[in-house]
Amino acid sequence: MQSFMEIDVKALILALWRRAWVVVLCAIAAAGIALVYTANFVTPLYRASVSVYVNNAPQSQSIYVDVNSIYAAQRLVLTYLNMIRSYNVLEKVVEEGNLDISAEAIRTMMTASSLNGSEIFQIHITHKDPEMAAKIANAVAEIAPQEISNFLEGSSTKIVDYARVPTSSFSPDYRGKTIQGAGIGAGVAVIGILLVAFLDKRIKSQEDLEALFTLPILGAIPDFEDINKGKRKKYGKYNRYGNPYAYATAE
Repeated sequence: MQSFMEIDVKALILALWRRAWVVVLCAIAAAGIALVYTANFVTPLYRASVSVYVNNAPQSQSIYVDVNSIYAAQRLVLTYLNMIRSYNVLEKVVEEGNLDISAEAIRTMMTASSLNGSEIFQIHITHKDPEMAAKIANAVAEIAPQEISNFLEGSSTKIVDYARVPTSSFSPDYRGKTIQGAGIGAGVAVIGILLVAFLDKRIKSQEDLEALFTLPILGAIPDFEDINKGKRKKYGKYNRYGNPYAYATAE
């Protein structure tokens, strides 16, 4: 029984090898479809980013910067990251920034994160309009920290880098989508080939009979084929399964 399983595995591998061109063709076709679909039906998005520095003291106060103050500012960044997504803060941004967009929409397109765990955090706005993305990012960076400072006394912020209008799209990733499409196409082809080979229960060789039954093989019936019309009979040949056959044509 174990040898029968080994023969099945070899047959599946052989089926894949013989139909490798199908896998390659499906991969190329799926990659082309994915690229065309992404280029024509997926809206490109642009991302604008702004960097903000957080200090644990008011701007007007001159302080001595030491390790403790830096650590306190780093901890304060986490609070800013949580509060900057609140509806009260974003509604203030929409009102004072004269933005023709809702606070919910800004929250959906905005991401904020600390820069390498430092006292600087970045605000990213992803929008289909590159100019609108930069406008929203700068409005959030200018208005939101001021609104948050009303709740966090003894803190201040400074904009390190204003957002610039992006010149290239942030998404979609055309190369990634193409590779993903090729992988899906190749995977579907491999599964189809293996499924067809696995469901093929036909007995094709003497080894298949020996694997299915414990009875000895007494003989083999020659395989006669009518080919090469008009030529003489030939014997002593072997078919692809190793069984003897003779082929002949009608005179």
